[in-house]
Amino acid sequence: MSAMPLLEVELYVFEGASFSVRLTPHEFDVDIDGQRYERCPIERSTLALGAEAAKSALELRLPPDHALVRHLLQAAITGEATAVRLIVARIHTSGIAQAVRWMGRVLGVEVSSDAARIRCESAQVSLKRIGLRRLYSRACSHVLYSAACGASPITASAVVGWTDGSLIFIEGGVPPSVLGMLAGGWMQMPDGARHMIVRDDPDAVELLYPVAIASGTEIVLVAGCDHSTTTCQARFDNLANYGGFPAIPSKNPFATGVF
Repeated sequence: MSAMPLLEVELYVFEGASFSVRLTPHEFDVDIDGQRYERCPIERSTLALGAEAAKSALELRLPPDHALVRHLLQAAITGEATAVRLIVARIHTSGIAQAVRWMGRVLGVEVSSDAARIRCESAQVSLKRIGLRRLYSRACSHVLYSAACGASPITASAVVGWTDGSLIFIEGGVPPSVLGMLAGGWMQMPDGARHMIVRDDPDAVELLYPVAIASGTEIVLVAGCDHSTTTCQARFDNLANYGGFPAIPSKNPFATGVF
């Protein structure tokens, strides 16, 4: 009797402080050790081998309306750290053997009309970094409304009139208390889900990606920040907690000579 051939399945585990998502790119759900991995048409870039494996990035592509994309976008807004592991399990009649082929963290999410791209960095790259991971930049690097930021949220309640793709029209117009402040902020749904706002005008707000919202839905609009000293002071009166370094010299002595 010939031995049963090995079957190989890929399993993706995304874990954040407030959510855990398990996916598989196959056409069927996979149950392993009591854990269910839901099928999803997810694609990935080629994994490097050998010495290049430690520093190779991983790019994932999946439908833009998938629940994972919403989780990751919300995590980006709130500053929640998100980890991703790529596991390959070999299934045989004698049992299941699992081997972790890649582990790292999510760097960012790009959403277009046809796909969402998730960029990930290997954990070995992060471990090899020397010193603090906070960026030294002119603009503030704090996550808005986080403990490090310390700003008090500026919010306003509103009701959805109708939608047109990523445009959300507000009944009676955008409340004056947040008008002109919403870029970089978010729209919060009754169930707590958050959708990032890229711009606003007197009648509507534009989200980062299209969202289906029923007319009459009560929402909360939260003001954003462009991470400049001017906005930090004028909008939030929070300059004491500013996390940037606006006085970094713009003149490079190595390029222009000693000054």
